[in-house]
Amino acid sequence: MKVLFVSVNKLKSFRPVLPIGMVTVATQVRTAGHEAEVLDLMWEEEDEEAVRAAVARLRPDVVGISIRNVDSQNMLEPVIYTPLAREVADWARAEHPGVTIVLGGPGFSTVPEDLMGFVRAEYGITGFAEESMVPFLVHLARGAEPEDVPGVIYRRPDGSYHRREPVFRIDYRKAVRPDPDLYDRRYFTYSYETHDRSEKVPATIQTKKGCVLECVFCSNFLVDGTGVKFDEVSRVADEVERLRDEGLEVLEIVDGVFNLPLNYSLEILKEFVRRGIEMPWSCMINPGNVTPELVDLMVRTGCYYVEFGTDSGCDRILRGLKKNFRQRQIVQSHRLFEQAGVRVEHCLFIGSPGDDRDSVRETFDVMDELVPSGAPDAHAYWTLGLRVCRGTALHTTAVAEGQLTGDERFIVPKYYVSKGVIGDDALLDEIEERVLANDNWYLWWGLRTIGLRTRIRMAREESRRIEAELMTHLPRRGPAPAPLVATPRREDRP
Repeated sequence: MKVLFVSVNKLKSFRPVLPIGMVTVATQVRTAGHEAEVLDLMWEEEDEEAVRAAVARLRPDVVGISIRNVDSQNMLEPVIYTPLAREVADWARAEHPGVTIVLGGPGFSTVPEDLMGFVRAEYGITGFAEESMVPFLVHLARGAEPEDVPGVIYRRPDGSYHRREPVFRIDYRKAVRPDPDLYDRRYFTYSYETHDRSEKVPATIQTKKGCVLECVFCSNFLVDGTGVKFDEVSRVADEVERLRDEGLEVLEIVDGVFNLPLNYSLEILKEFVRRGIEMPWSCMINPGNVTPELVDLMVRTGCYYVEFGTDSGCDRILRGLKKNFRQRQIVQSHRLFEQAGVRVEHCLFIGSPGDDRDSVRETFDVMDELVPSGAPDAHAYWTLGLRVCRGTALHTTAVAEGQLTGDERFIVPKYYVSKGVIGDDALLDEIEERVLANDNWYLWWGLRTIGLRTRIRMAREESRRIEAELMTHLPRRGPAPAPLVATPRREDRP
């Protein structure tokens, strides 16, 4: 069959991100003998022209639309990305009537039913599409409904959805590495601006899927399942050597958390050292699993930057979020990387369950110590509110507190902000003042001209307007299966 994959992610800030998921799936499809092409709209100025031209040239049987993010995930900047997916489907049908539209990607996996109705797609695939897409195409080629393909979803005539739950297993030994020739070469010549410097877009590699934590807000269980699926250490090192030998300048390990579990990350790094692999690389780090040995190995192999999933500096809030670390470990881990000369960026929430004036001030005080104004290699990125995903513990809390009703459509994101923060005008003013006083802290780009309280009101109005507009495109909701609920468990290595 002929398949055109289209990535609708056009977000260049904080930086452009390689569509590793889409390219991985396209590589499996090609390897199975199908004709597959990719179109990355990141670099296109005329989206419609690019889509129509690609469809006219290939005349695909299937157009697979990859949705990395549904929205900006920023309550203060409500931007929705999925209208472009709807337009891509419309352009493809207009150019080639009868083409089958299939949705996928991590963003799609978090709100599949709503996006199926909004885009009017025939099919969707949740979970590991690199495992499901090829058998899905086999069914389509035979003219058979792919009802038994893991992760498949489609709308029945009565308006309900047939949904086969994903099987979150992957055999890395059979999965072909993403073909680098499928990436748009403009990624590797583009320079983006960070807080204080210009950098190149990194090549990416994933060493494992999933996570062992149970953070109350995390929707990872919808994307990667529960437990951890490990790639073989030797395969990871082989891929990094290949990227290095091809001349790519910088690498990002895109695991949700690199150092969980710790033993596996140490195995990876020791293999890098054994092979003499040393190139600039970065990753996301859990502050609770940092040891001197880990930091030493990271530095020896070229790590120059880590992003901490810090969330809060108050132990009471961290307990409520079900984090595996406390304030003491945040400080200790930061100092280890600081002393090793590694850049550290902290990502923090304001308004987590239980957050109030005392906990917010405590968190700000911790960041004042670790990320003072003028610090050369440390930054703090604050987010007001936590995005709510159906099926998470945070969703349950939001409903229990009356912030949500429980039957919302999630085509437009919903956010949780503790009443102890959002209802305290004096605290909101203090937050604005403290963020603006530190040039290494960031909350919202327009804060110097529009006050925080004003921006919250504006953003809520914008979100309501966007939702009213998008809801007109959704079909009336029919009976649907109950949402997935996280039941974390540890899975063994393959």
